Parts: sequence; structure tokens; C-alpha cells
Amino acid sequence: MALCALYFVLCTRAQAQTFDFNKAYQDHLYSLTLYNQAYSDYQDAKNSYLANKTLSLKEDARQKTLNMLKVRDQMMTVYMQMLKQKIVEDKGLGTDDINNIFVKIDSEIDWYKSDKEKYNTNDSLETLFGRSEEARARYKTNTLLTIDEALVDIGLGEEIALRNKHEAVYSTLKTAIDAGVATGKLTLNPFNHWLTDIDATDSMLKQNESDVRTRIQKIYNQSYSPQGSFEASIEILGLGIPQLSQFNKFLVEVLNYIKNQQ
Repeated sequence: MALCALYFVLCTRAQAQTFDFNKAYQDHLYSLTLYNQAYSDYQDAKNSYLANKTLSLKEDARQKTLNMLKVRDQMMTVYMQMLKQKIVEDKGLGTDDINNIFVKIDSEIDWYKSDKEKYNTNDSLETLFGRSEEARARYKTNTLLTIDEALVDIGLGEEIALRNKHEAVYSTLKTAIDAGVATGKLTLNPFNHWLTDIDATDSMLKQNESDVRTRIQKIYNQSYSPQGSFEASIEILGLGIPQLSQFNKFLVEVLNYIKNQQ
């Protein structure tokens, strides 16, 4: 009985400690709530000080600013970890794609963790304002680009995963067609024409995926607008939606035809 109780406790702890995207997302929501409150407190303290520049109000503004900046760093760390976990759980991206974005995400996580540790409880208000600008600059020149690429990669991974599932069904259907033709239950026509159309749809999906990879990397090229490259990547991803739908309709049509011939 004691062993059963111990097993139950251990299993419960193991489940409670499981870290997945749902847990990462809840962590993000919690850290965002903390930041919103800290930012609101900071704004109130700043406005009070600007309206009446007393020493006590300046000290209150300093403390609220310090807390807000540390909470902001923590929020960014948690958000980047959430993006990483989403990519971990998606099954579409290949190893090269994953490694490429993980290097960038990990770099941002390390930066915000390090930045948070640099704050000192005795930092002056002026020092804190200067440090705040450092984080702002980092977000604009590095973090935002990494977030954009990660979001596109997440969409790309989901699209690839769907294509792979369709290709698996397609492979099964082709095997069934070959077997049917070999036994005389099916004729090669009209499958030879249909399979050509399906192959073309599959090729268009793969080309879109390649175009997305190329386009999103242009956010790091100063000759292009980062926002424009991000939006263009999303637009290219969107082209895959009707193509996947067409792929699915083709497969259903082929499957129904095979069933009707047997």
C-alpha cells in the first residue's frame, strides 16, 4: 500500500513538472500580467514625480522603474522560451531550420537574463533610464527580428507538417493504385493524369516553403524593410492554405474513385 502511495506521488510530481507549450503559454500570460502591473505602477510613479519633484517621489519613481525593468526582462525571457517550446513541439521543421532559429532565440534569452542581473538596487533613476534605452535598442535591432522569424517558422512548420500528412496518404493511395492495376481491378487511366496534377500541387507547396525561407531571412538585410519582409513571408505562407485544401480534395476524389471501382 505504501509503495502504491509512493508511486502515485512520484507520478503526480512528474506530471506537474512536465514543461510543454501549454505550460510555457501560461507562464507567458502570468509574466505579461506582472509586467502590465509593474508598468502601470511605473507610469503612476513617474507622473507623480513629474508633477511634484520631491525627493520622496523621485525615490518611489526610481524603485518602480527598477522593478518594471527587471520584470520586463523576465517577461521577454519567458516569451522567447514560449516561442522555442512551440517550435520544439511542431513536427514540420527540419533540423537545419530548428538549429538556425534556436541559436537566435537562445542568444536573446541569454541577453535578457544577463541584463536583468545587471540591475542594482542602488542604481540612480538616471542610470535606470539609460539602461532602459539599451534594452529598447536591443529589442528593435535583434529581438524583434528573431521574434518575426520564429513566428514565420512556426507557421512554416505547421504547413510542412500538414503537407507531410497529405504526402503519406498520397503514398498509400499510389500503392493501392499500383496493386489494383497489377491485378486488373484498376486501369492506369485516368490515374496517370490525376497523379500529375497532384504532384504539381505538392511541388507548389514545396516551392512556397522554399520562398518563405528565403524571404524571411531578408529581415536581416538592411536593403529591405524588416516589417515588409515579415508581411511578405506571411503572405507567401497564406498561399499554401488553398493549395493544401486542393491537395486534400484531390486525395479524397482519388480515394472515392478507387472505392467505386472495387
